[in-house]
Amino acid sequence: MAITVQFSNYARKTDETLTQRIQFVYSPLNELFRSLHVLLNPRHHGTNIDWVIEIQDRLTDDFYENLHYFQLFYELGVSPILLCDFRYHATTIEEEIQNLKKFLSDLPAAQLIEHLEKVTSDRENSFIPTLAKGLEWKDFSLSNDKQLLKDLKKDASDVYQRLFSFIDWYRREIFDNTWKEKAIQQKLLDEIQKQSSFLRRNGLIEMFNHLQVDRIHWKEDELVIIKPFDQEIQLKDSDTIMLLPSYFIWPHLFVETFDRGLAITYDITEQSSYYNATPENLITIFKALSDPVRLQIMNYVIDKPSTTKSLAQILLMSNSSVSRHLQILKEAKLLTTKKAKKFVLYEPTQLVTQLMPNFYQFFKN
Repeated sequence: MAITVQFSNYARKTDETLTQRIQFVYSPLNELFRSLHVLLNPRHHGTNIDWVIEIQDRLTDDFYENLHYFQLFYELGVSPILLCDFRYHATTIEEEIQNLKKFLSDLPAAQLIEHLEKVTSDRENSFIPTLAKGLEWKDFSLSNDKQLLKDLKKDASDVYQRLFSFIDWYRREIFDNTWKEKAIQQKLLDEIQKQSSFLRRNGLIEMFNHLQVDRIHWKEDELVIIKPFDQEIQLKDSDTIMLLPSYFIWPHLFVETFDRGLAITYDITEQSSYYNATPENLITIFKALSDPVRLQIMNYVIDKPSTTKSLAQILLMSNSSVSRHLQILKEAKLLTTKKAKKFVLYEPTQLVTQLMPNFYQFFKN
């Protein structure tokens, strides 16, 4: 079961038009709301349990009352409405909060109520079906408290004032210190810069494989996001996929729609430790060798250095597809090029046999 994201005909024309669909979002406010989700369900977030234990003595009864009062905002994800539907660019949480105050004051309260009622309806029906409860949401229970919706219908401005007072207290007493101590800003920025550079060099399809998120992959012309339920999302020409890396959300992968596209919030905590513990060049090498087409190329050019065109004919693939595979192998320093008259020939370096002396023997076996 999965969410299937279908792109418009225009977006699928070239790698460049696909790449234009993607934006990375740096949002401290998103992280604040995600951290509240952790505090709402600490047993389900083992990677952050040390943080929960560390701060629990500073959490007051008033905090817990507000945490549960506002839980519709972050219980099953964070609505893009709380991030102003990504209409503004902000570099600090102070800017984001000011933008949100203005955004909510201009937003008809009925629109927010309608969204939250849909969240309530979805969660009670199929959003967390039995299978999901057994996998991604084990030991998680939903609240039946609808006081927030009642108060929004009665006086939305009072609710917003209470929300921002809650955020101010939480920032002052907990979140701002956590943000600094765990260097979350740098972790998010490093991730965005790394993936943006990879996207520019390799295109959207390869970039999703590079995210290290096992539940996202490209299948034919669609993006497939593994979930314990089925859903189809059709993107328009003008729609965008917003990618939000997060320190707090493991084991979840959140997918939320908004009026101009799709927001995907994915975890970086495992990925960060993985990259810190393993040499980057070794990761690049084994990623390059993980594709059967690239293995065929390596096996062929060891005996006969070849051009892109000749490899395309042998593999029955387009020149552009083979060129992409060759580029990945070359970036991993597994292939090099040499000129023979007007031709550019690809041949292997010694790197793979330095790592695995019997590498080519596997093909003969």
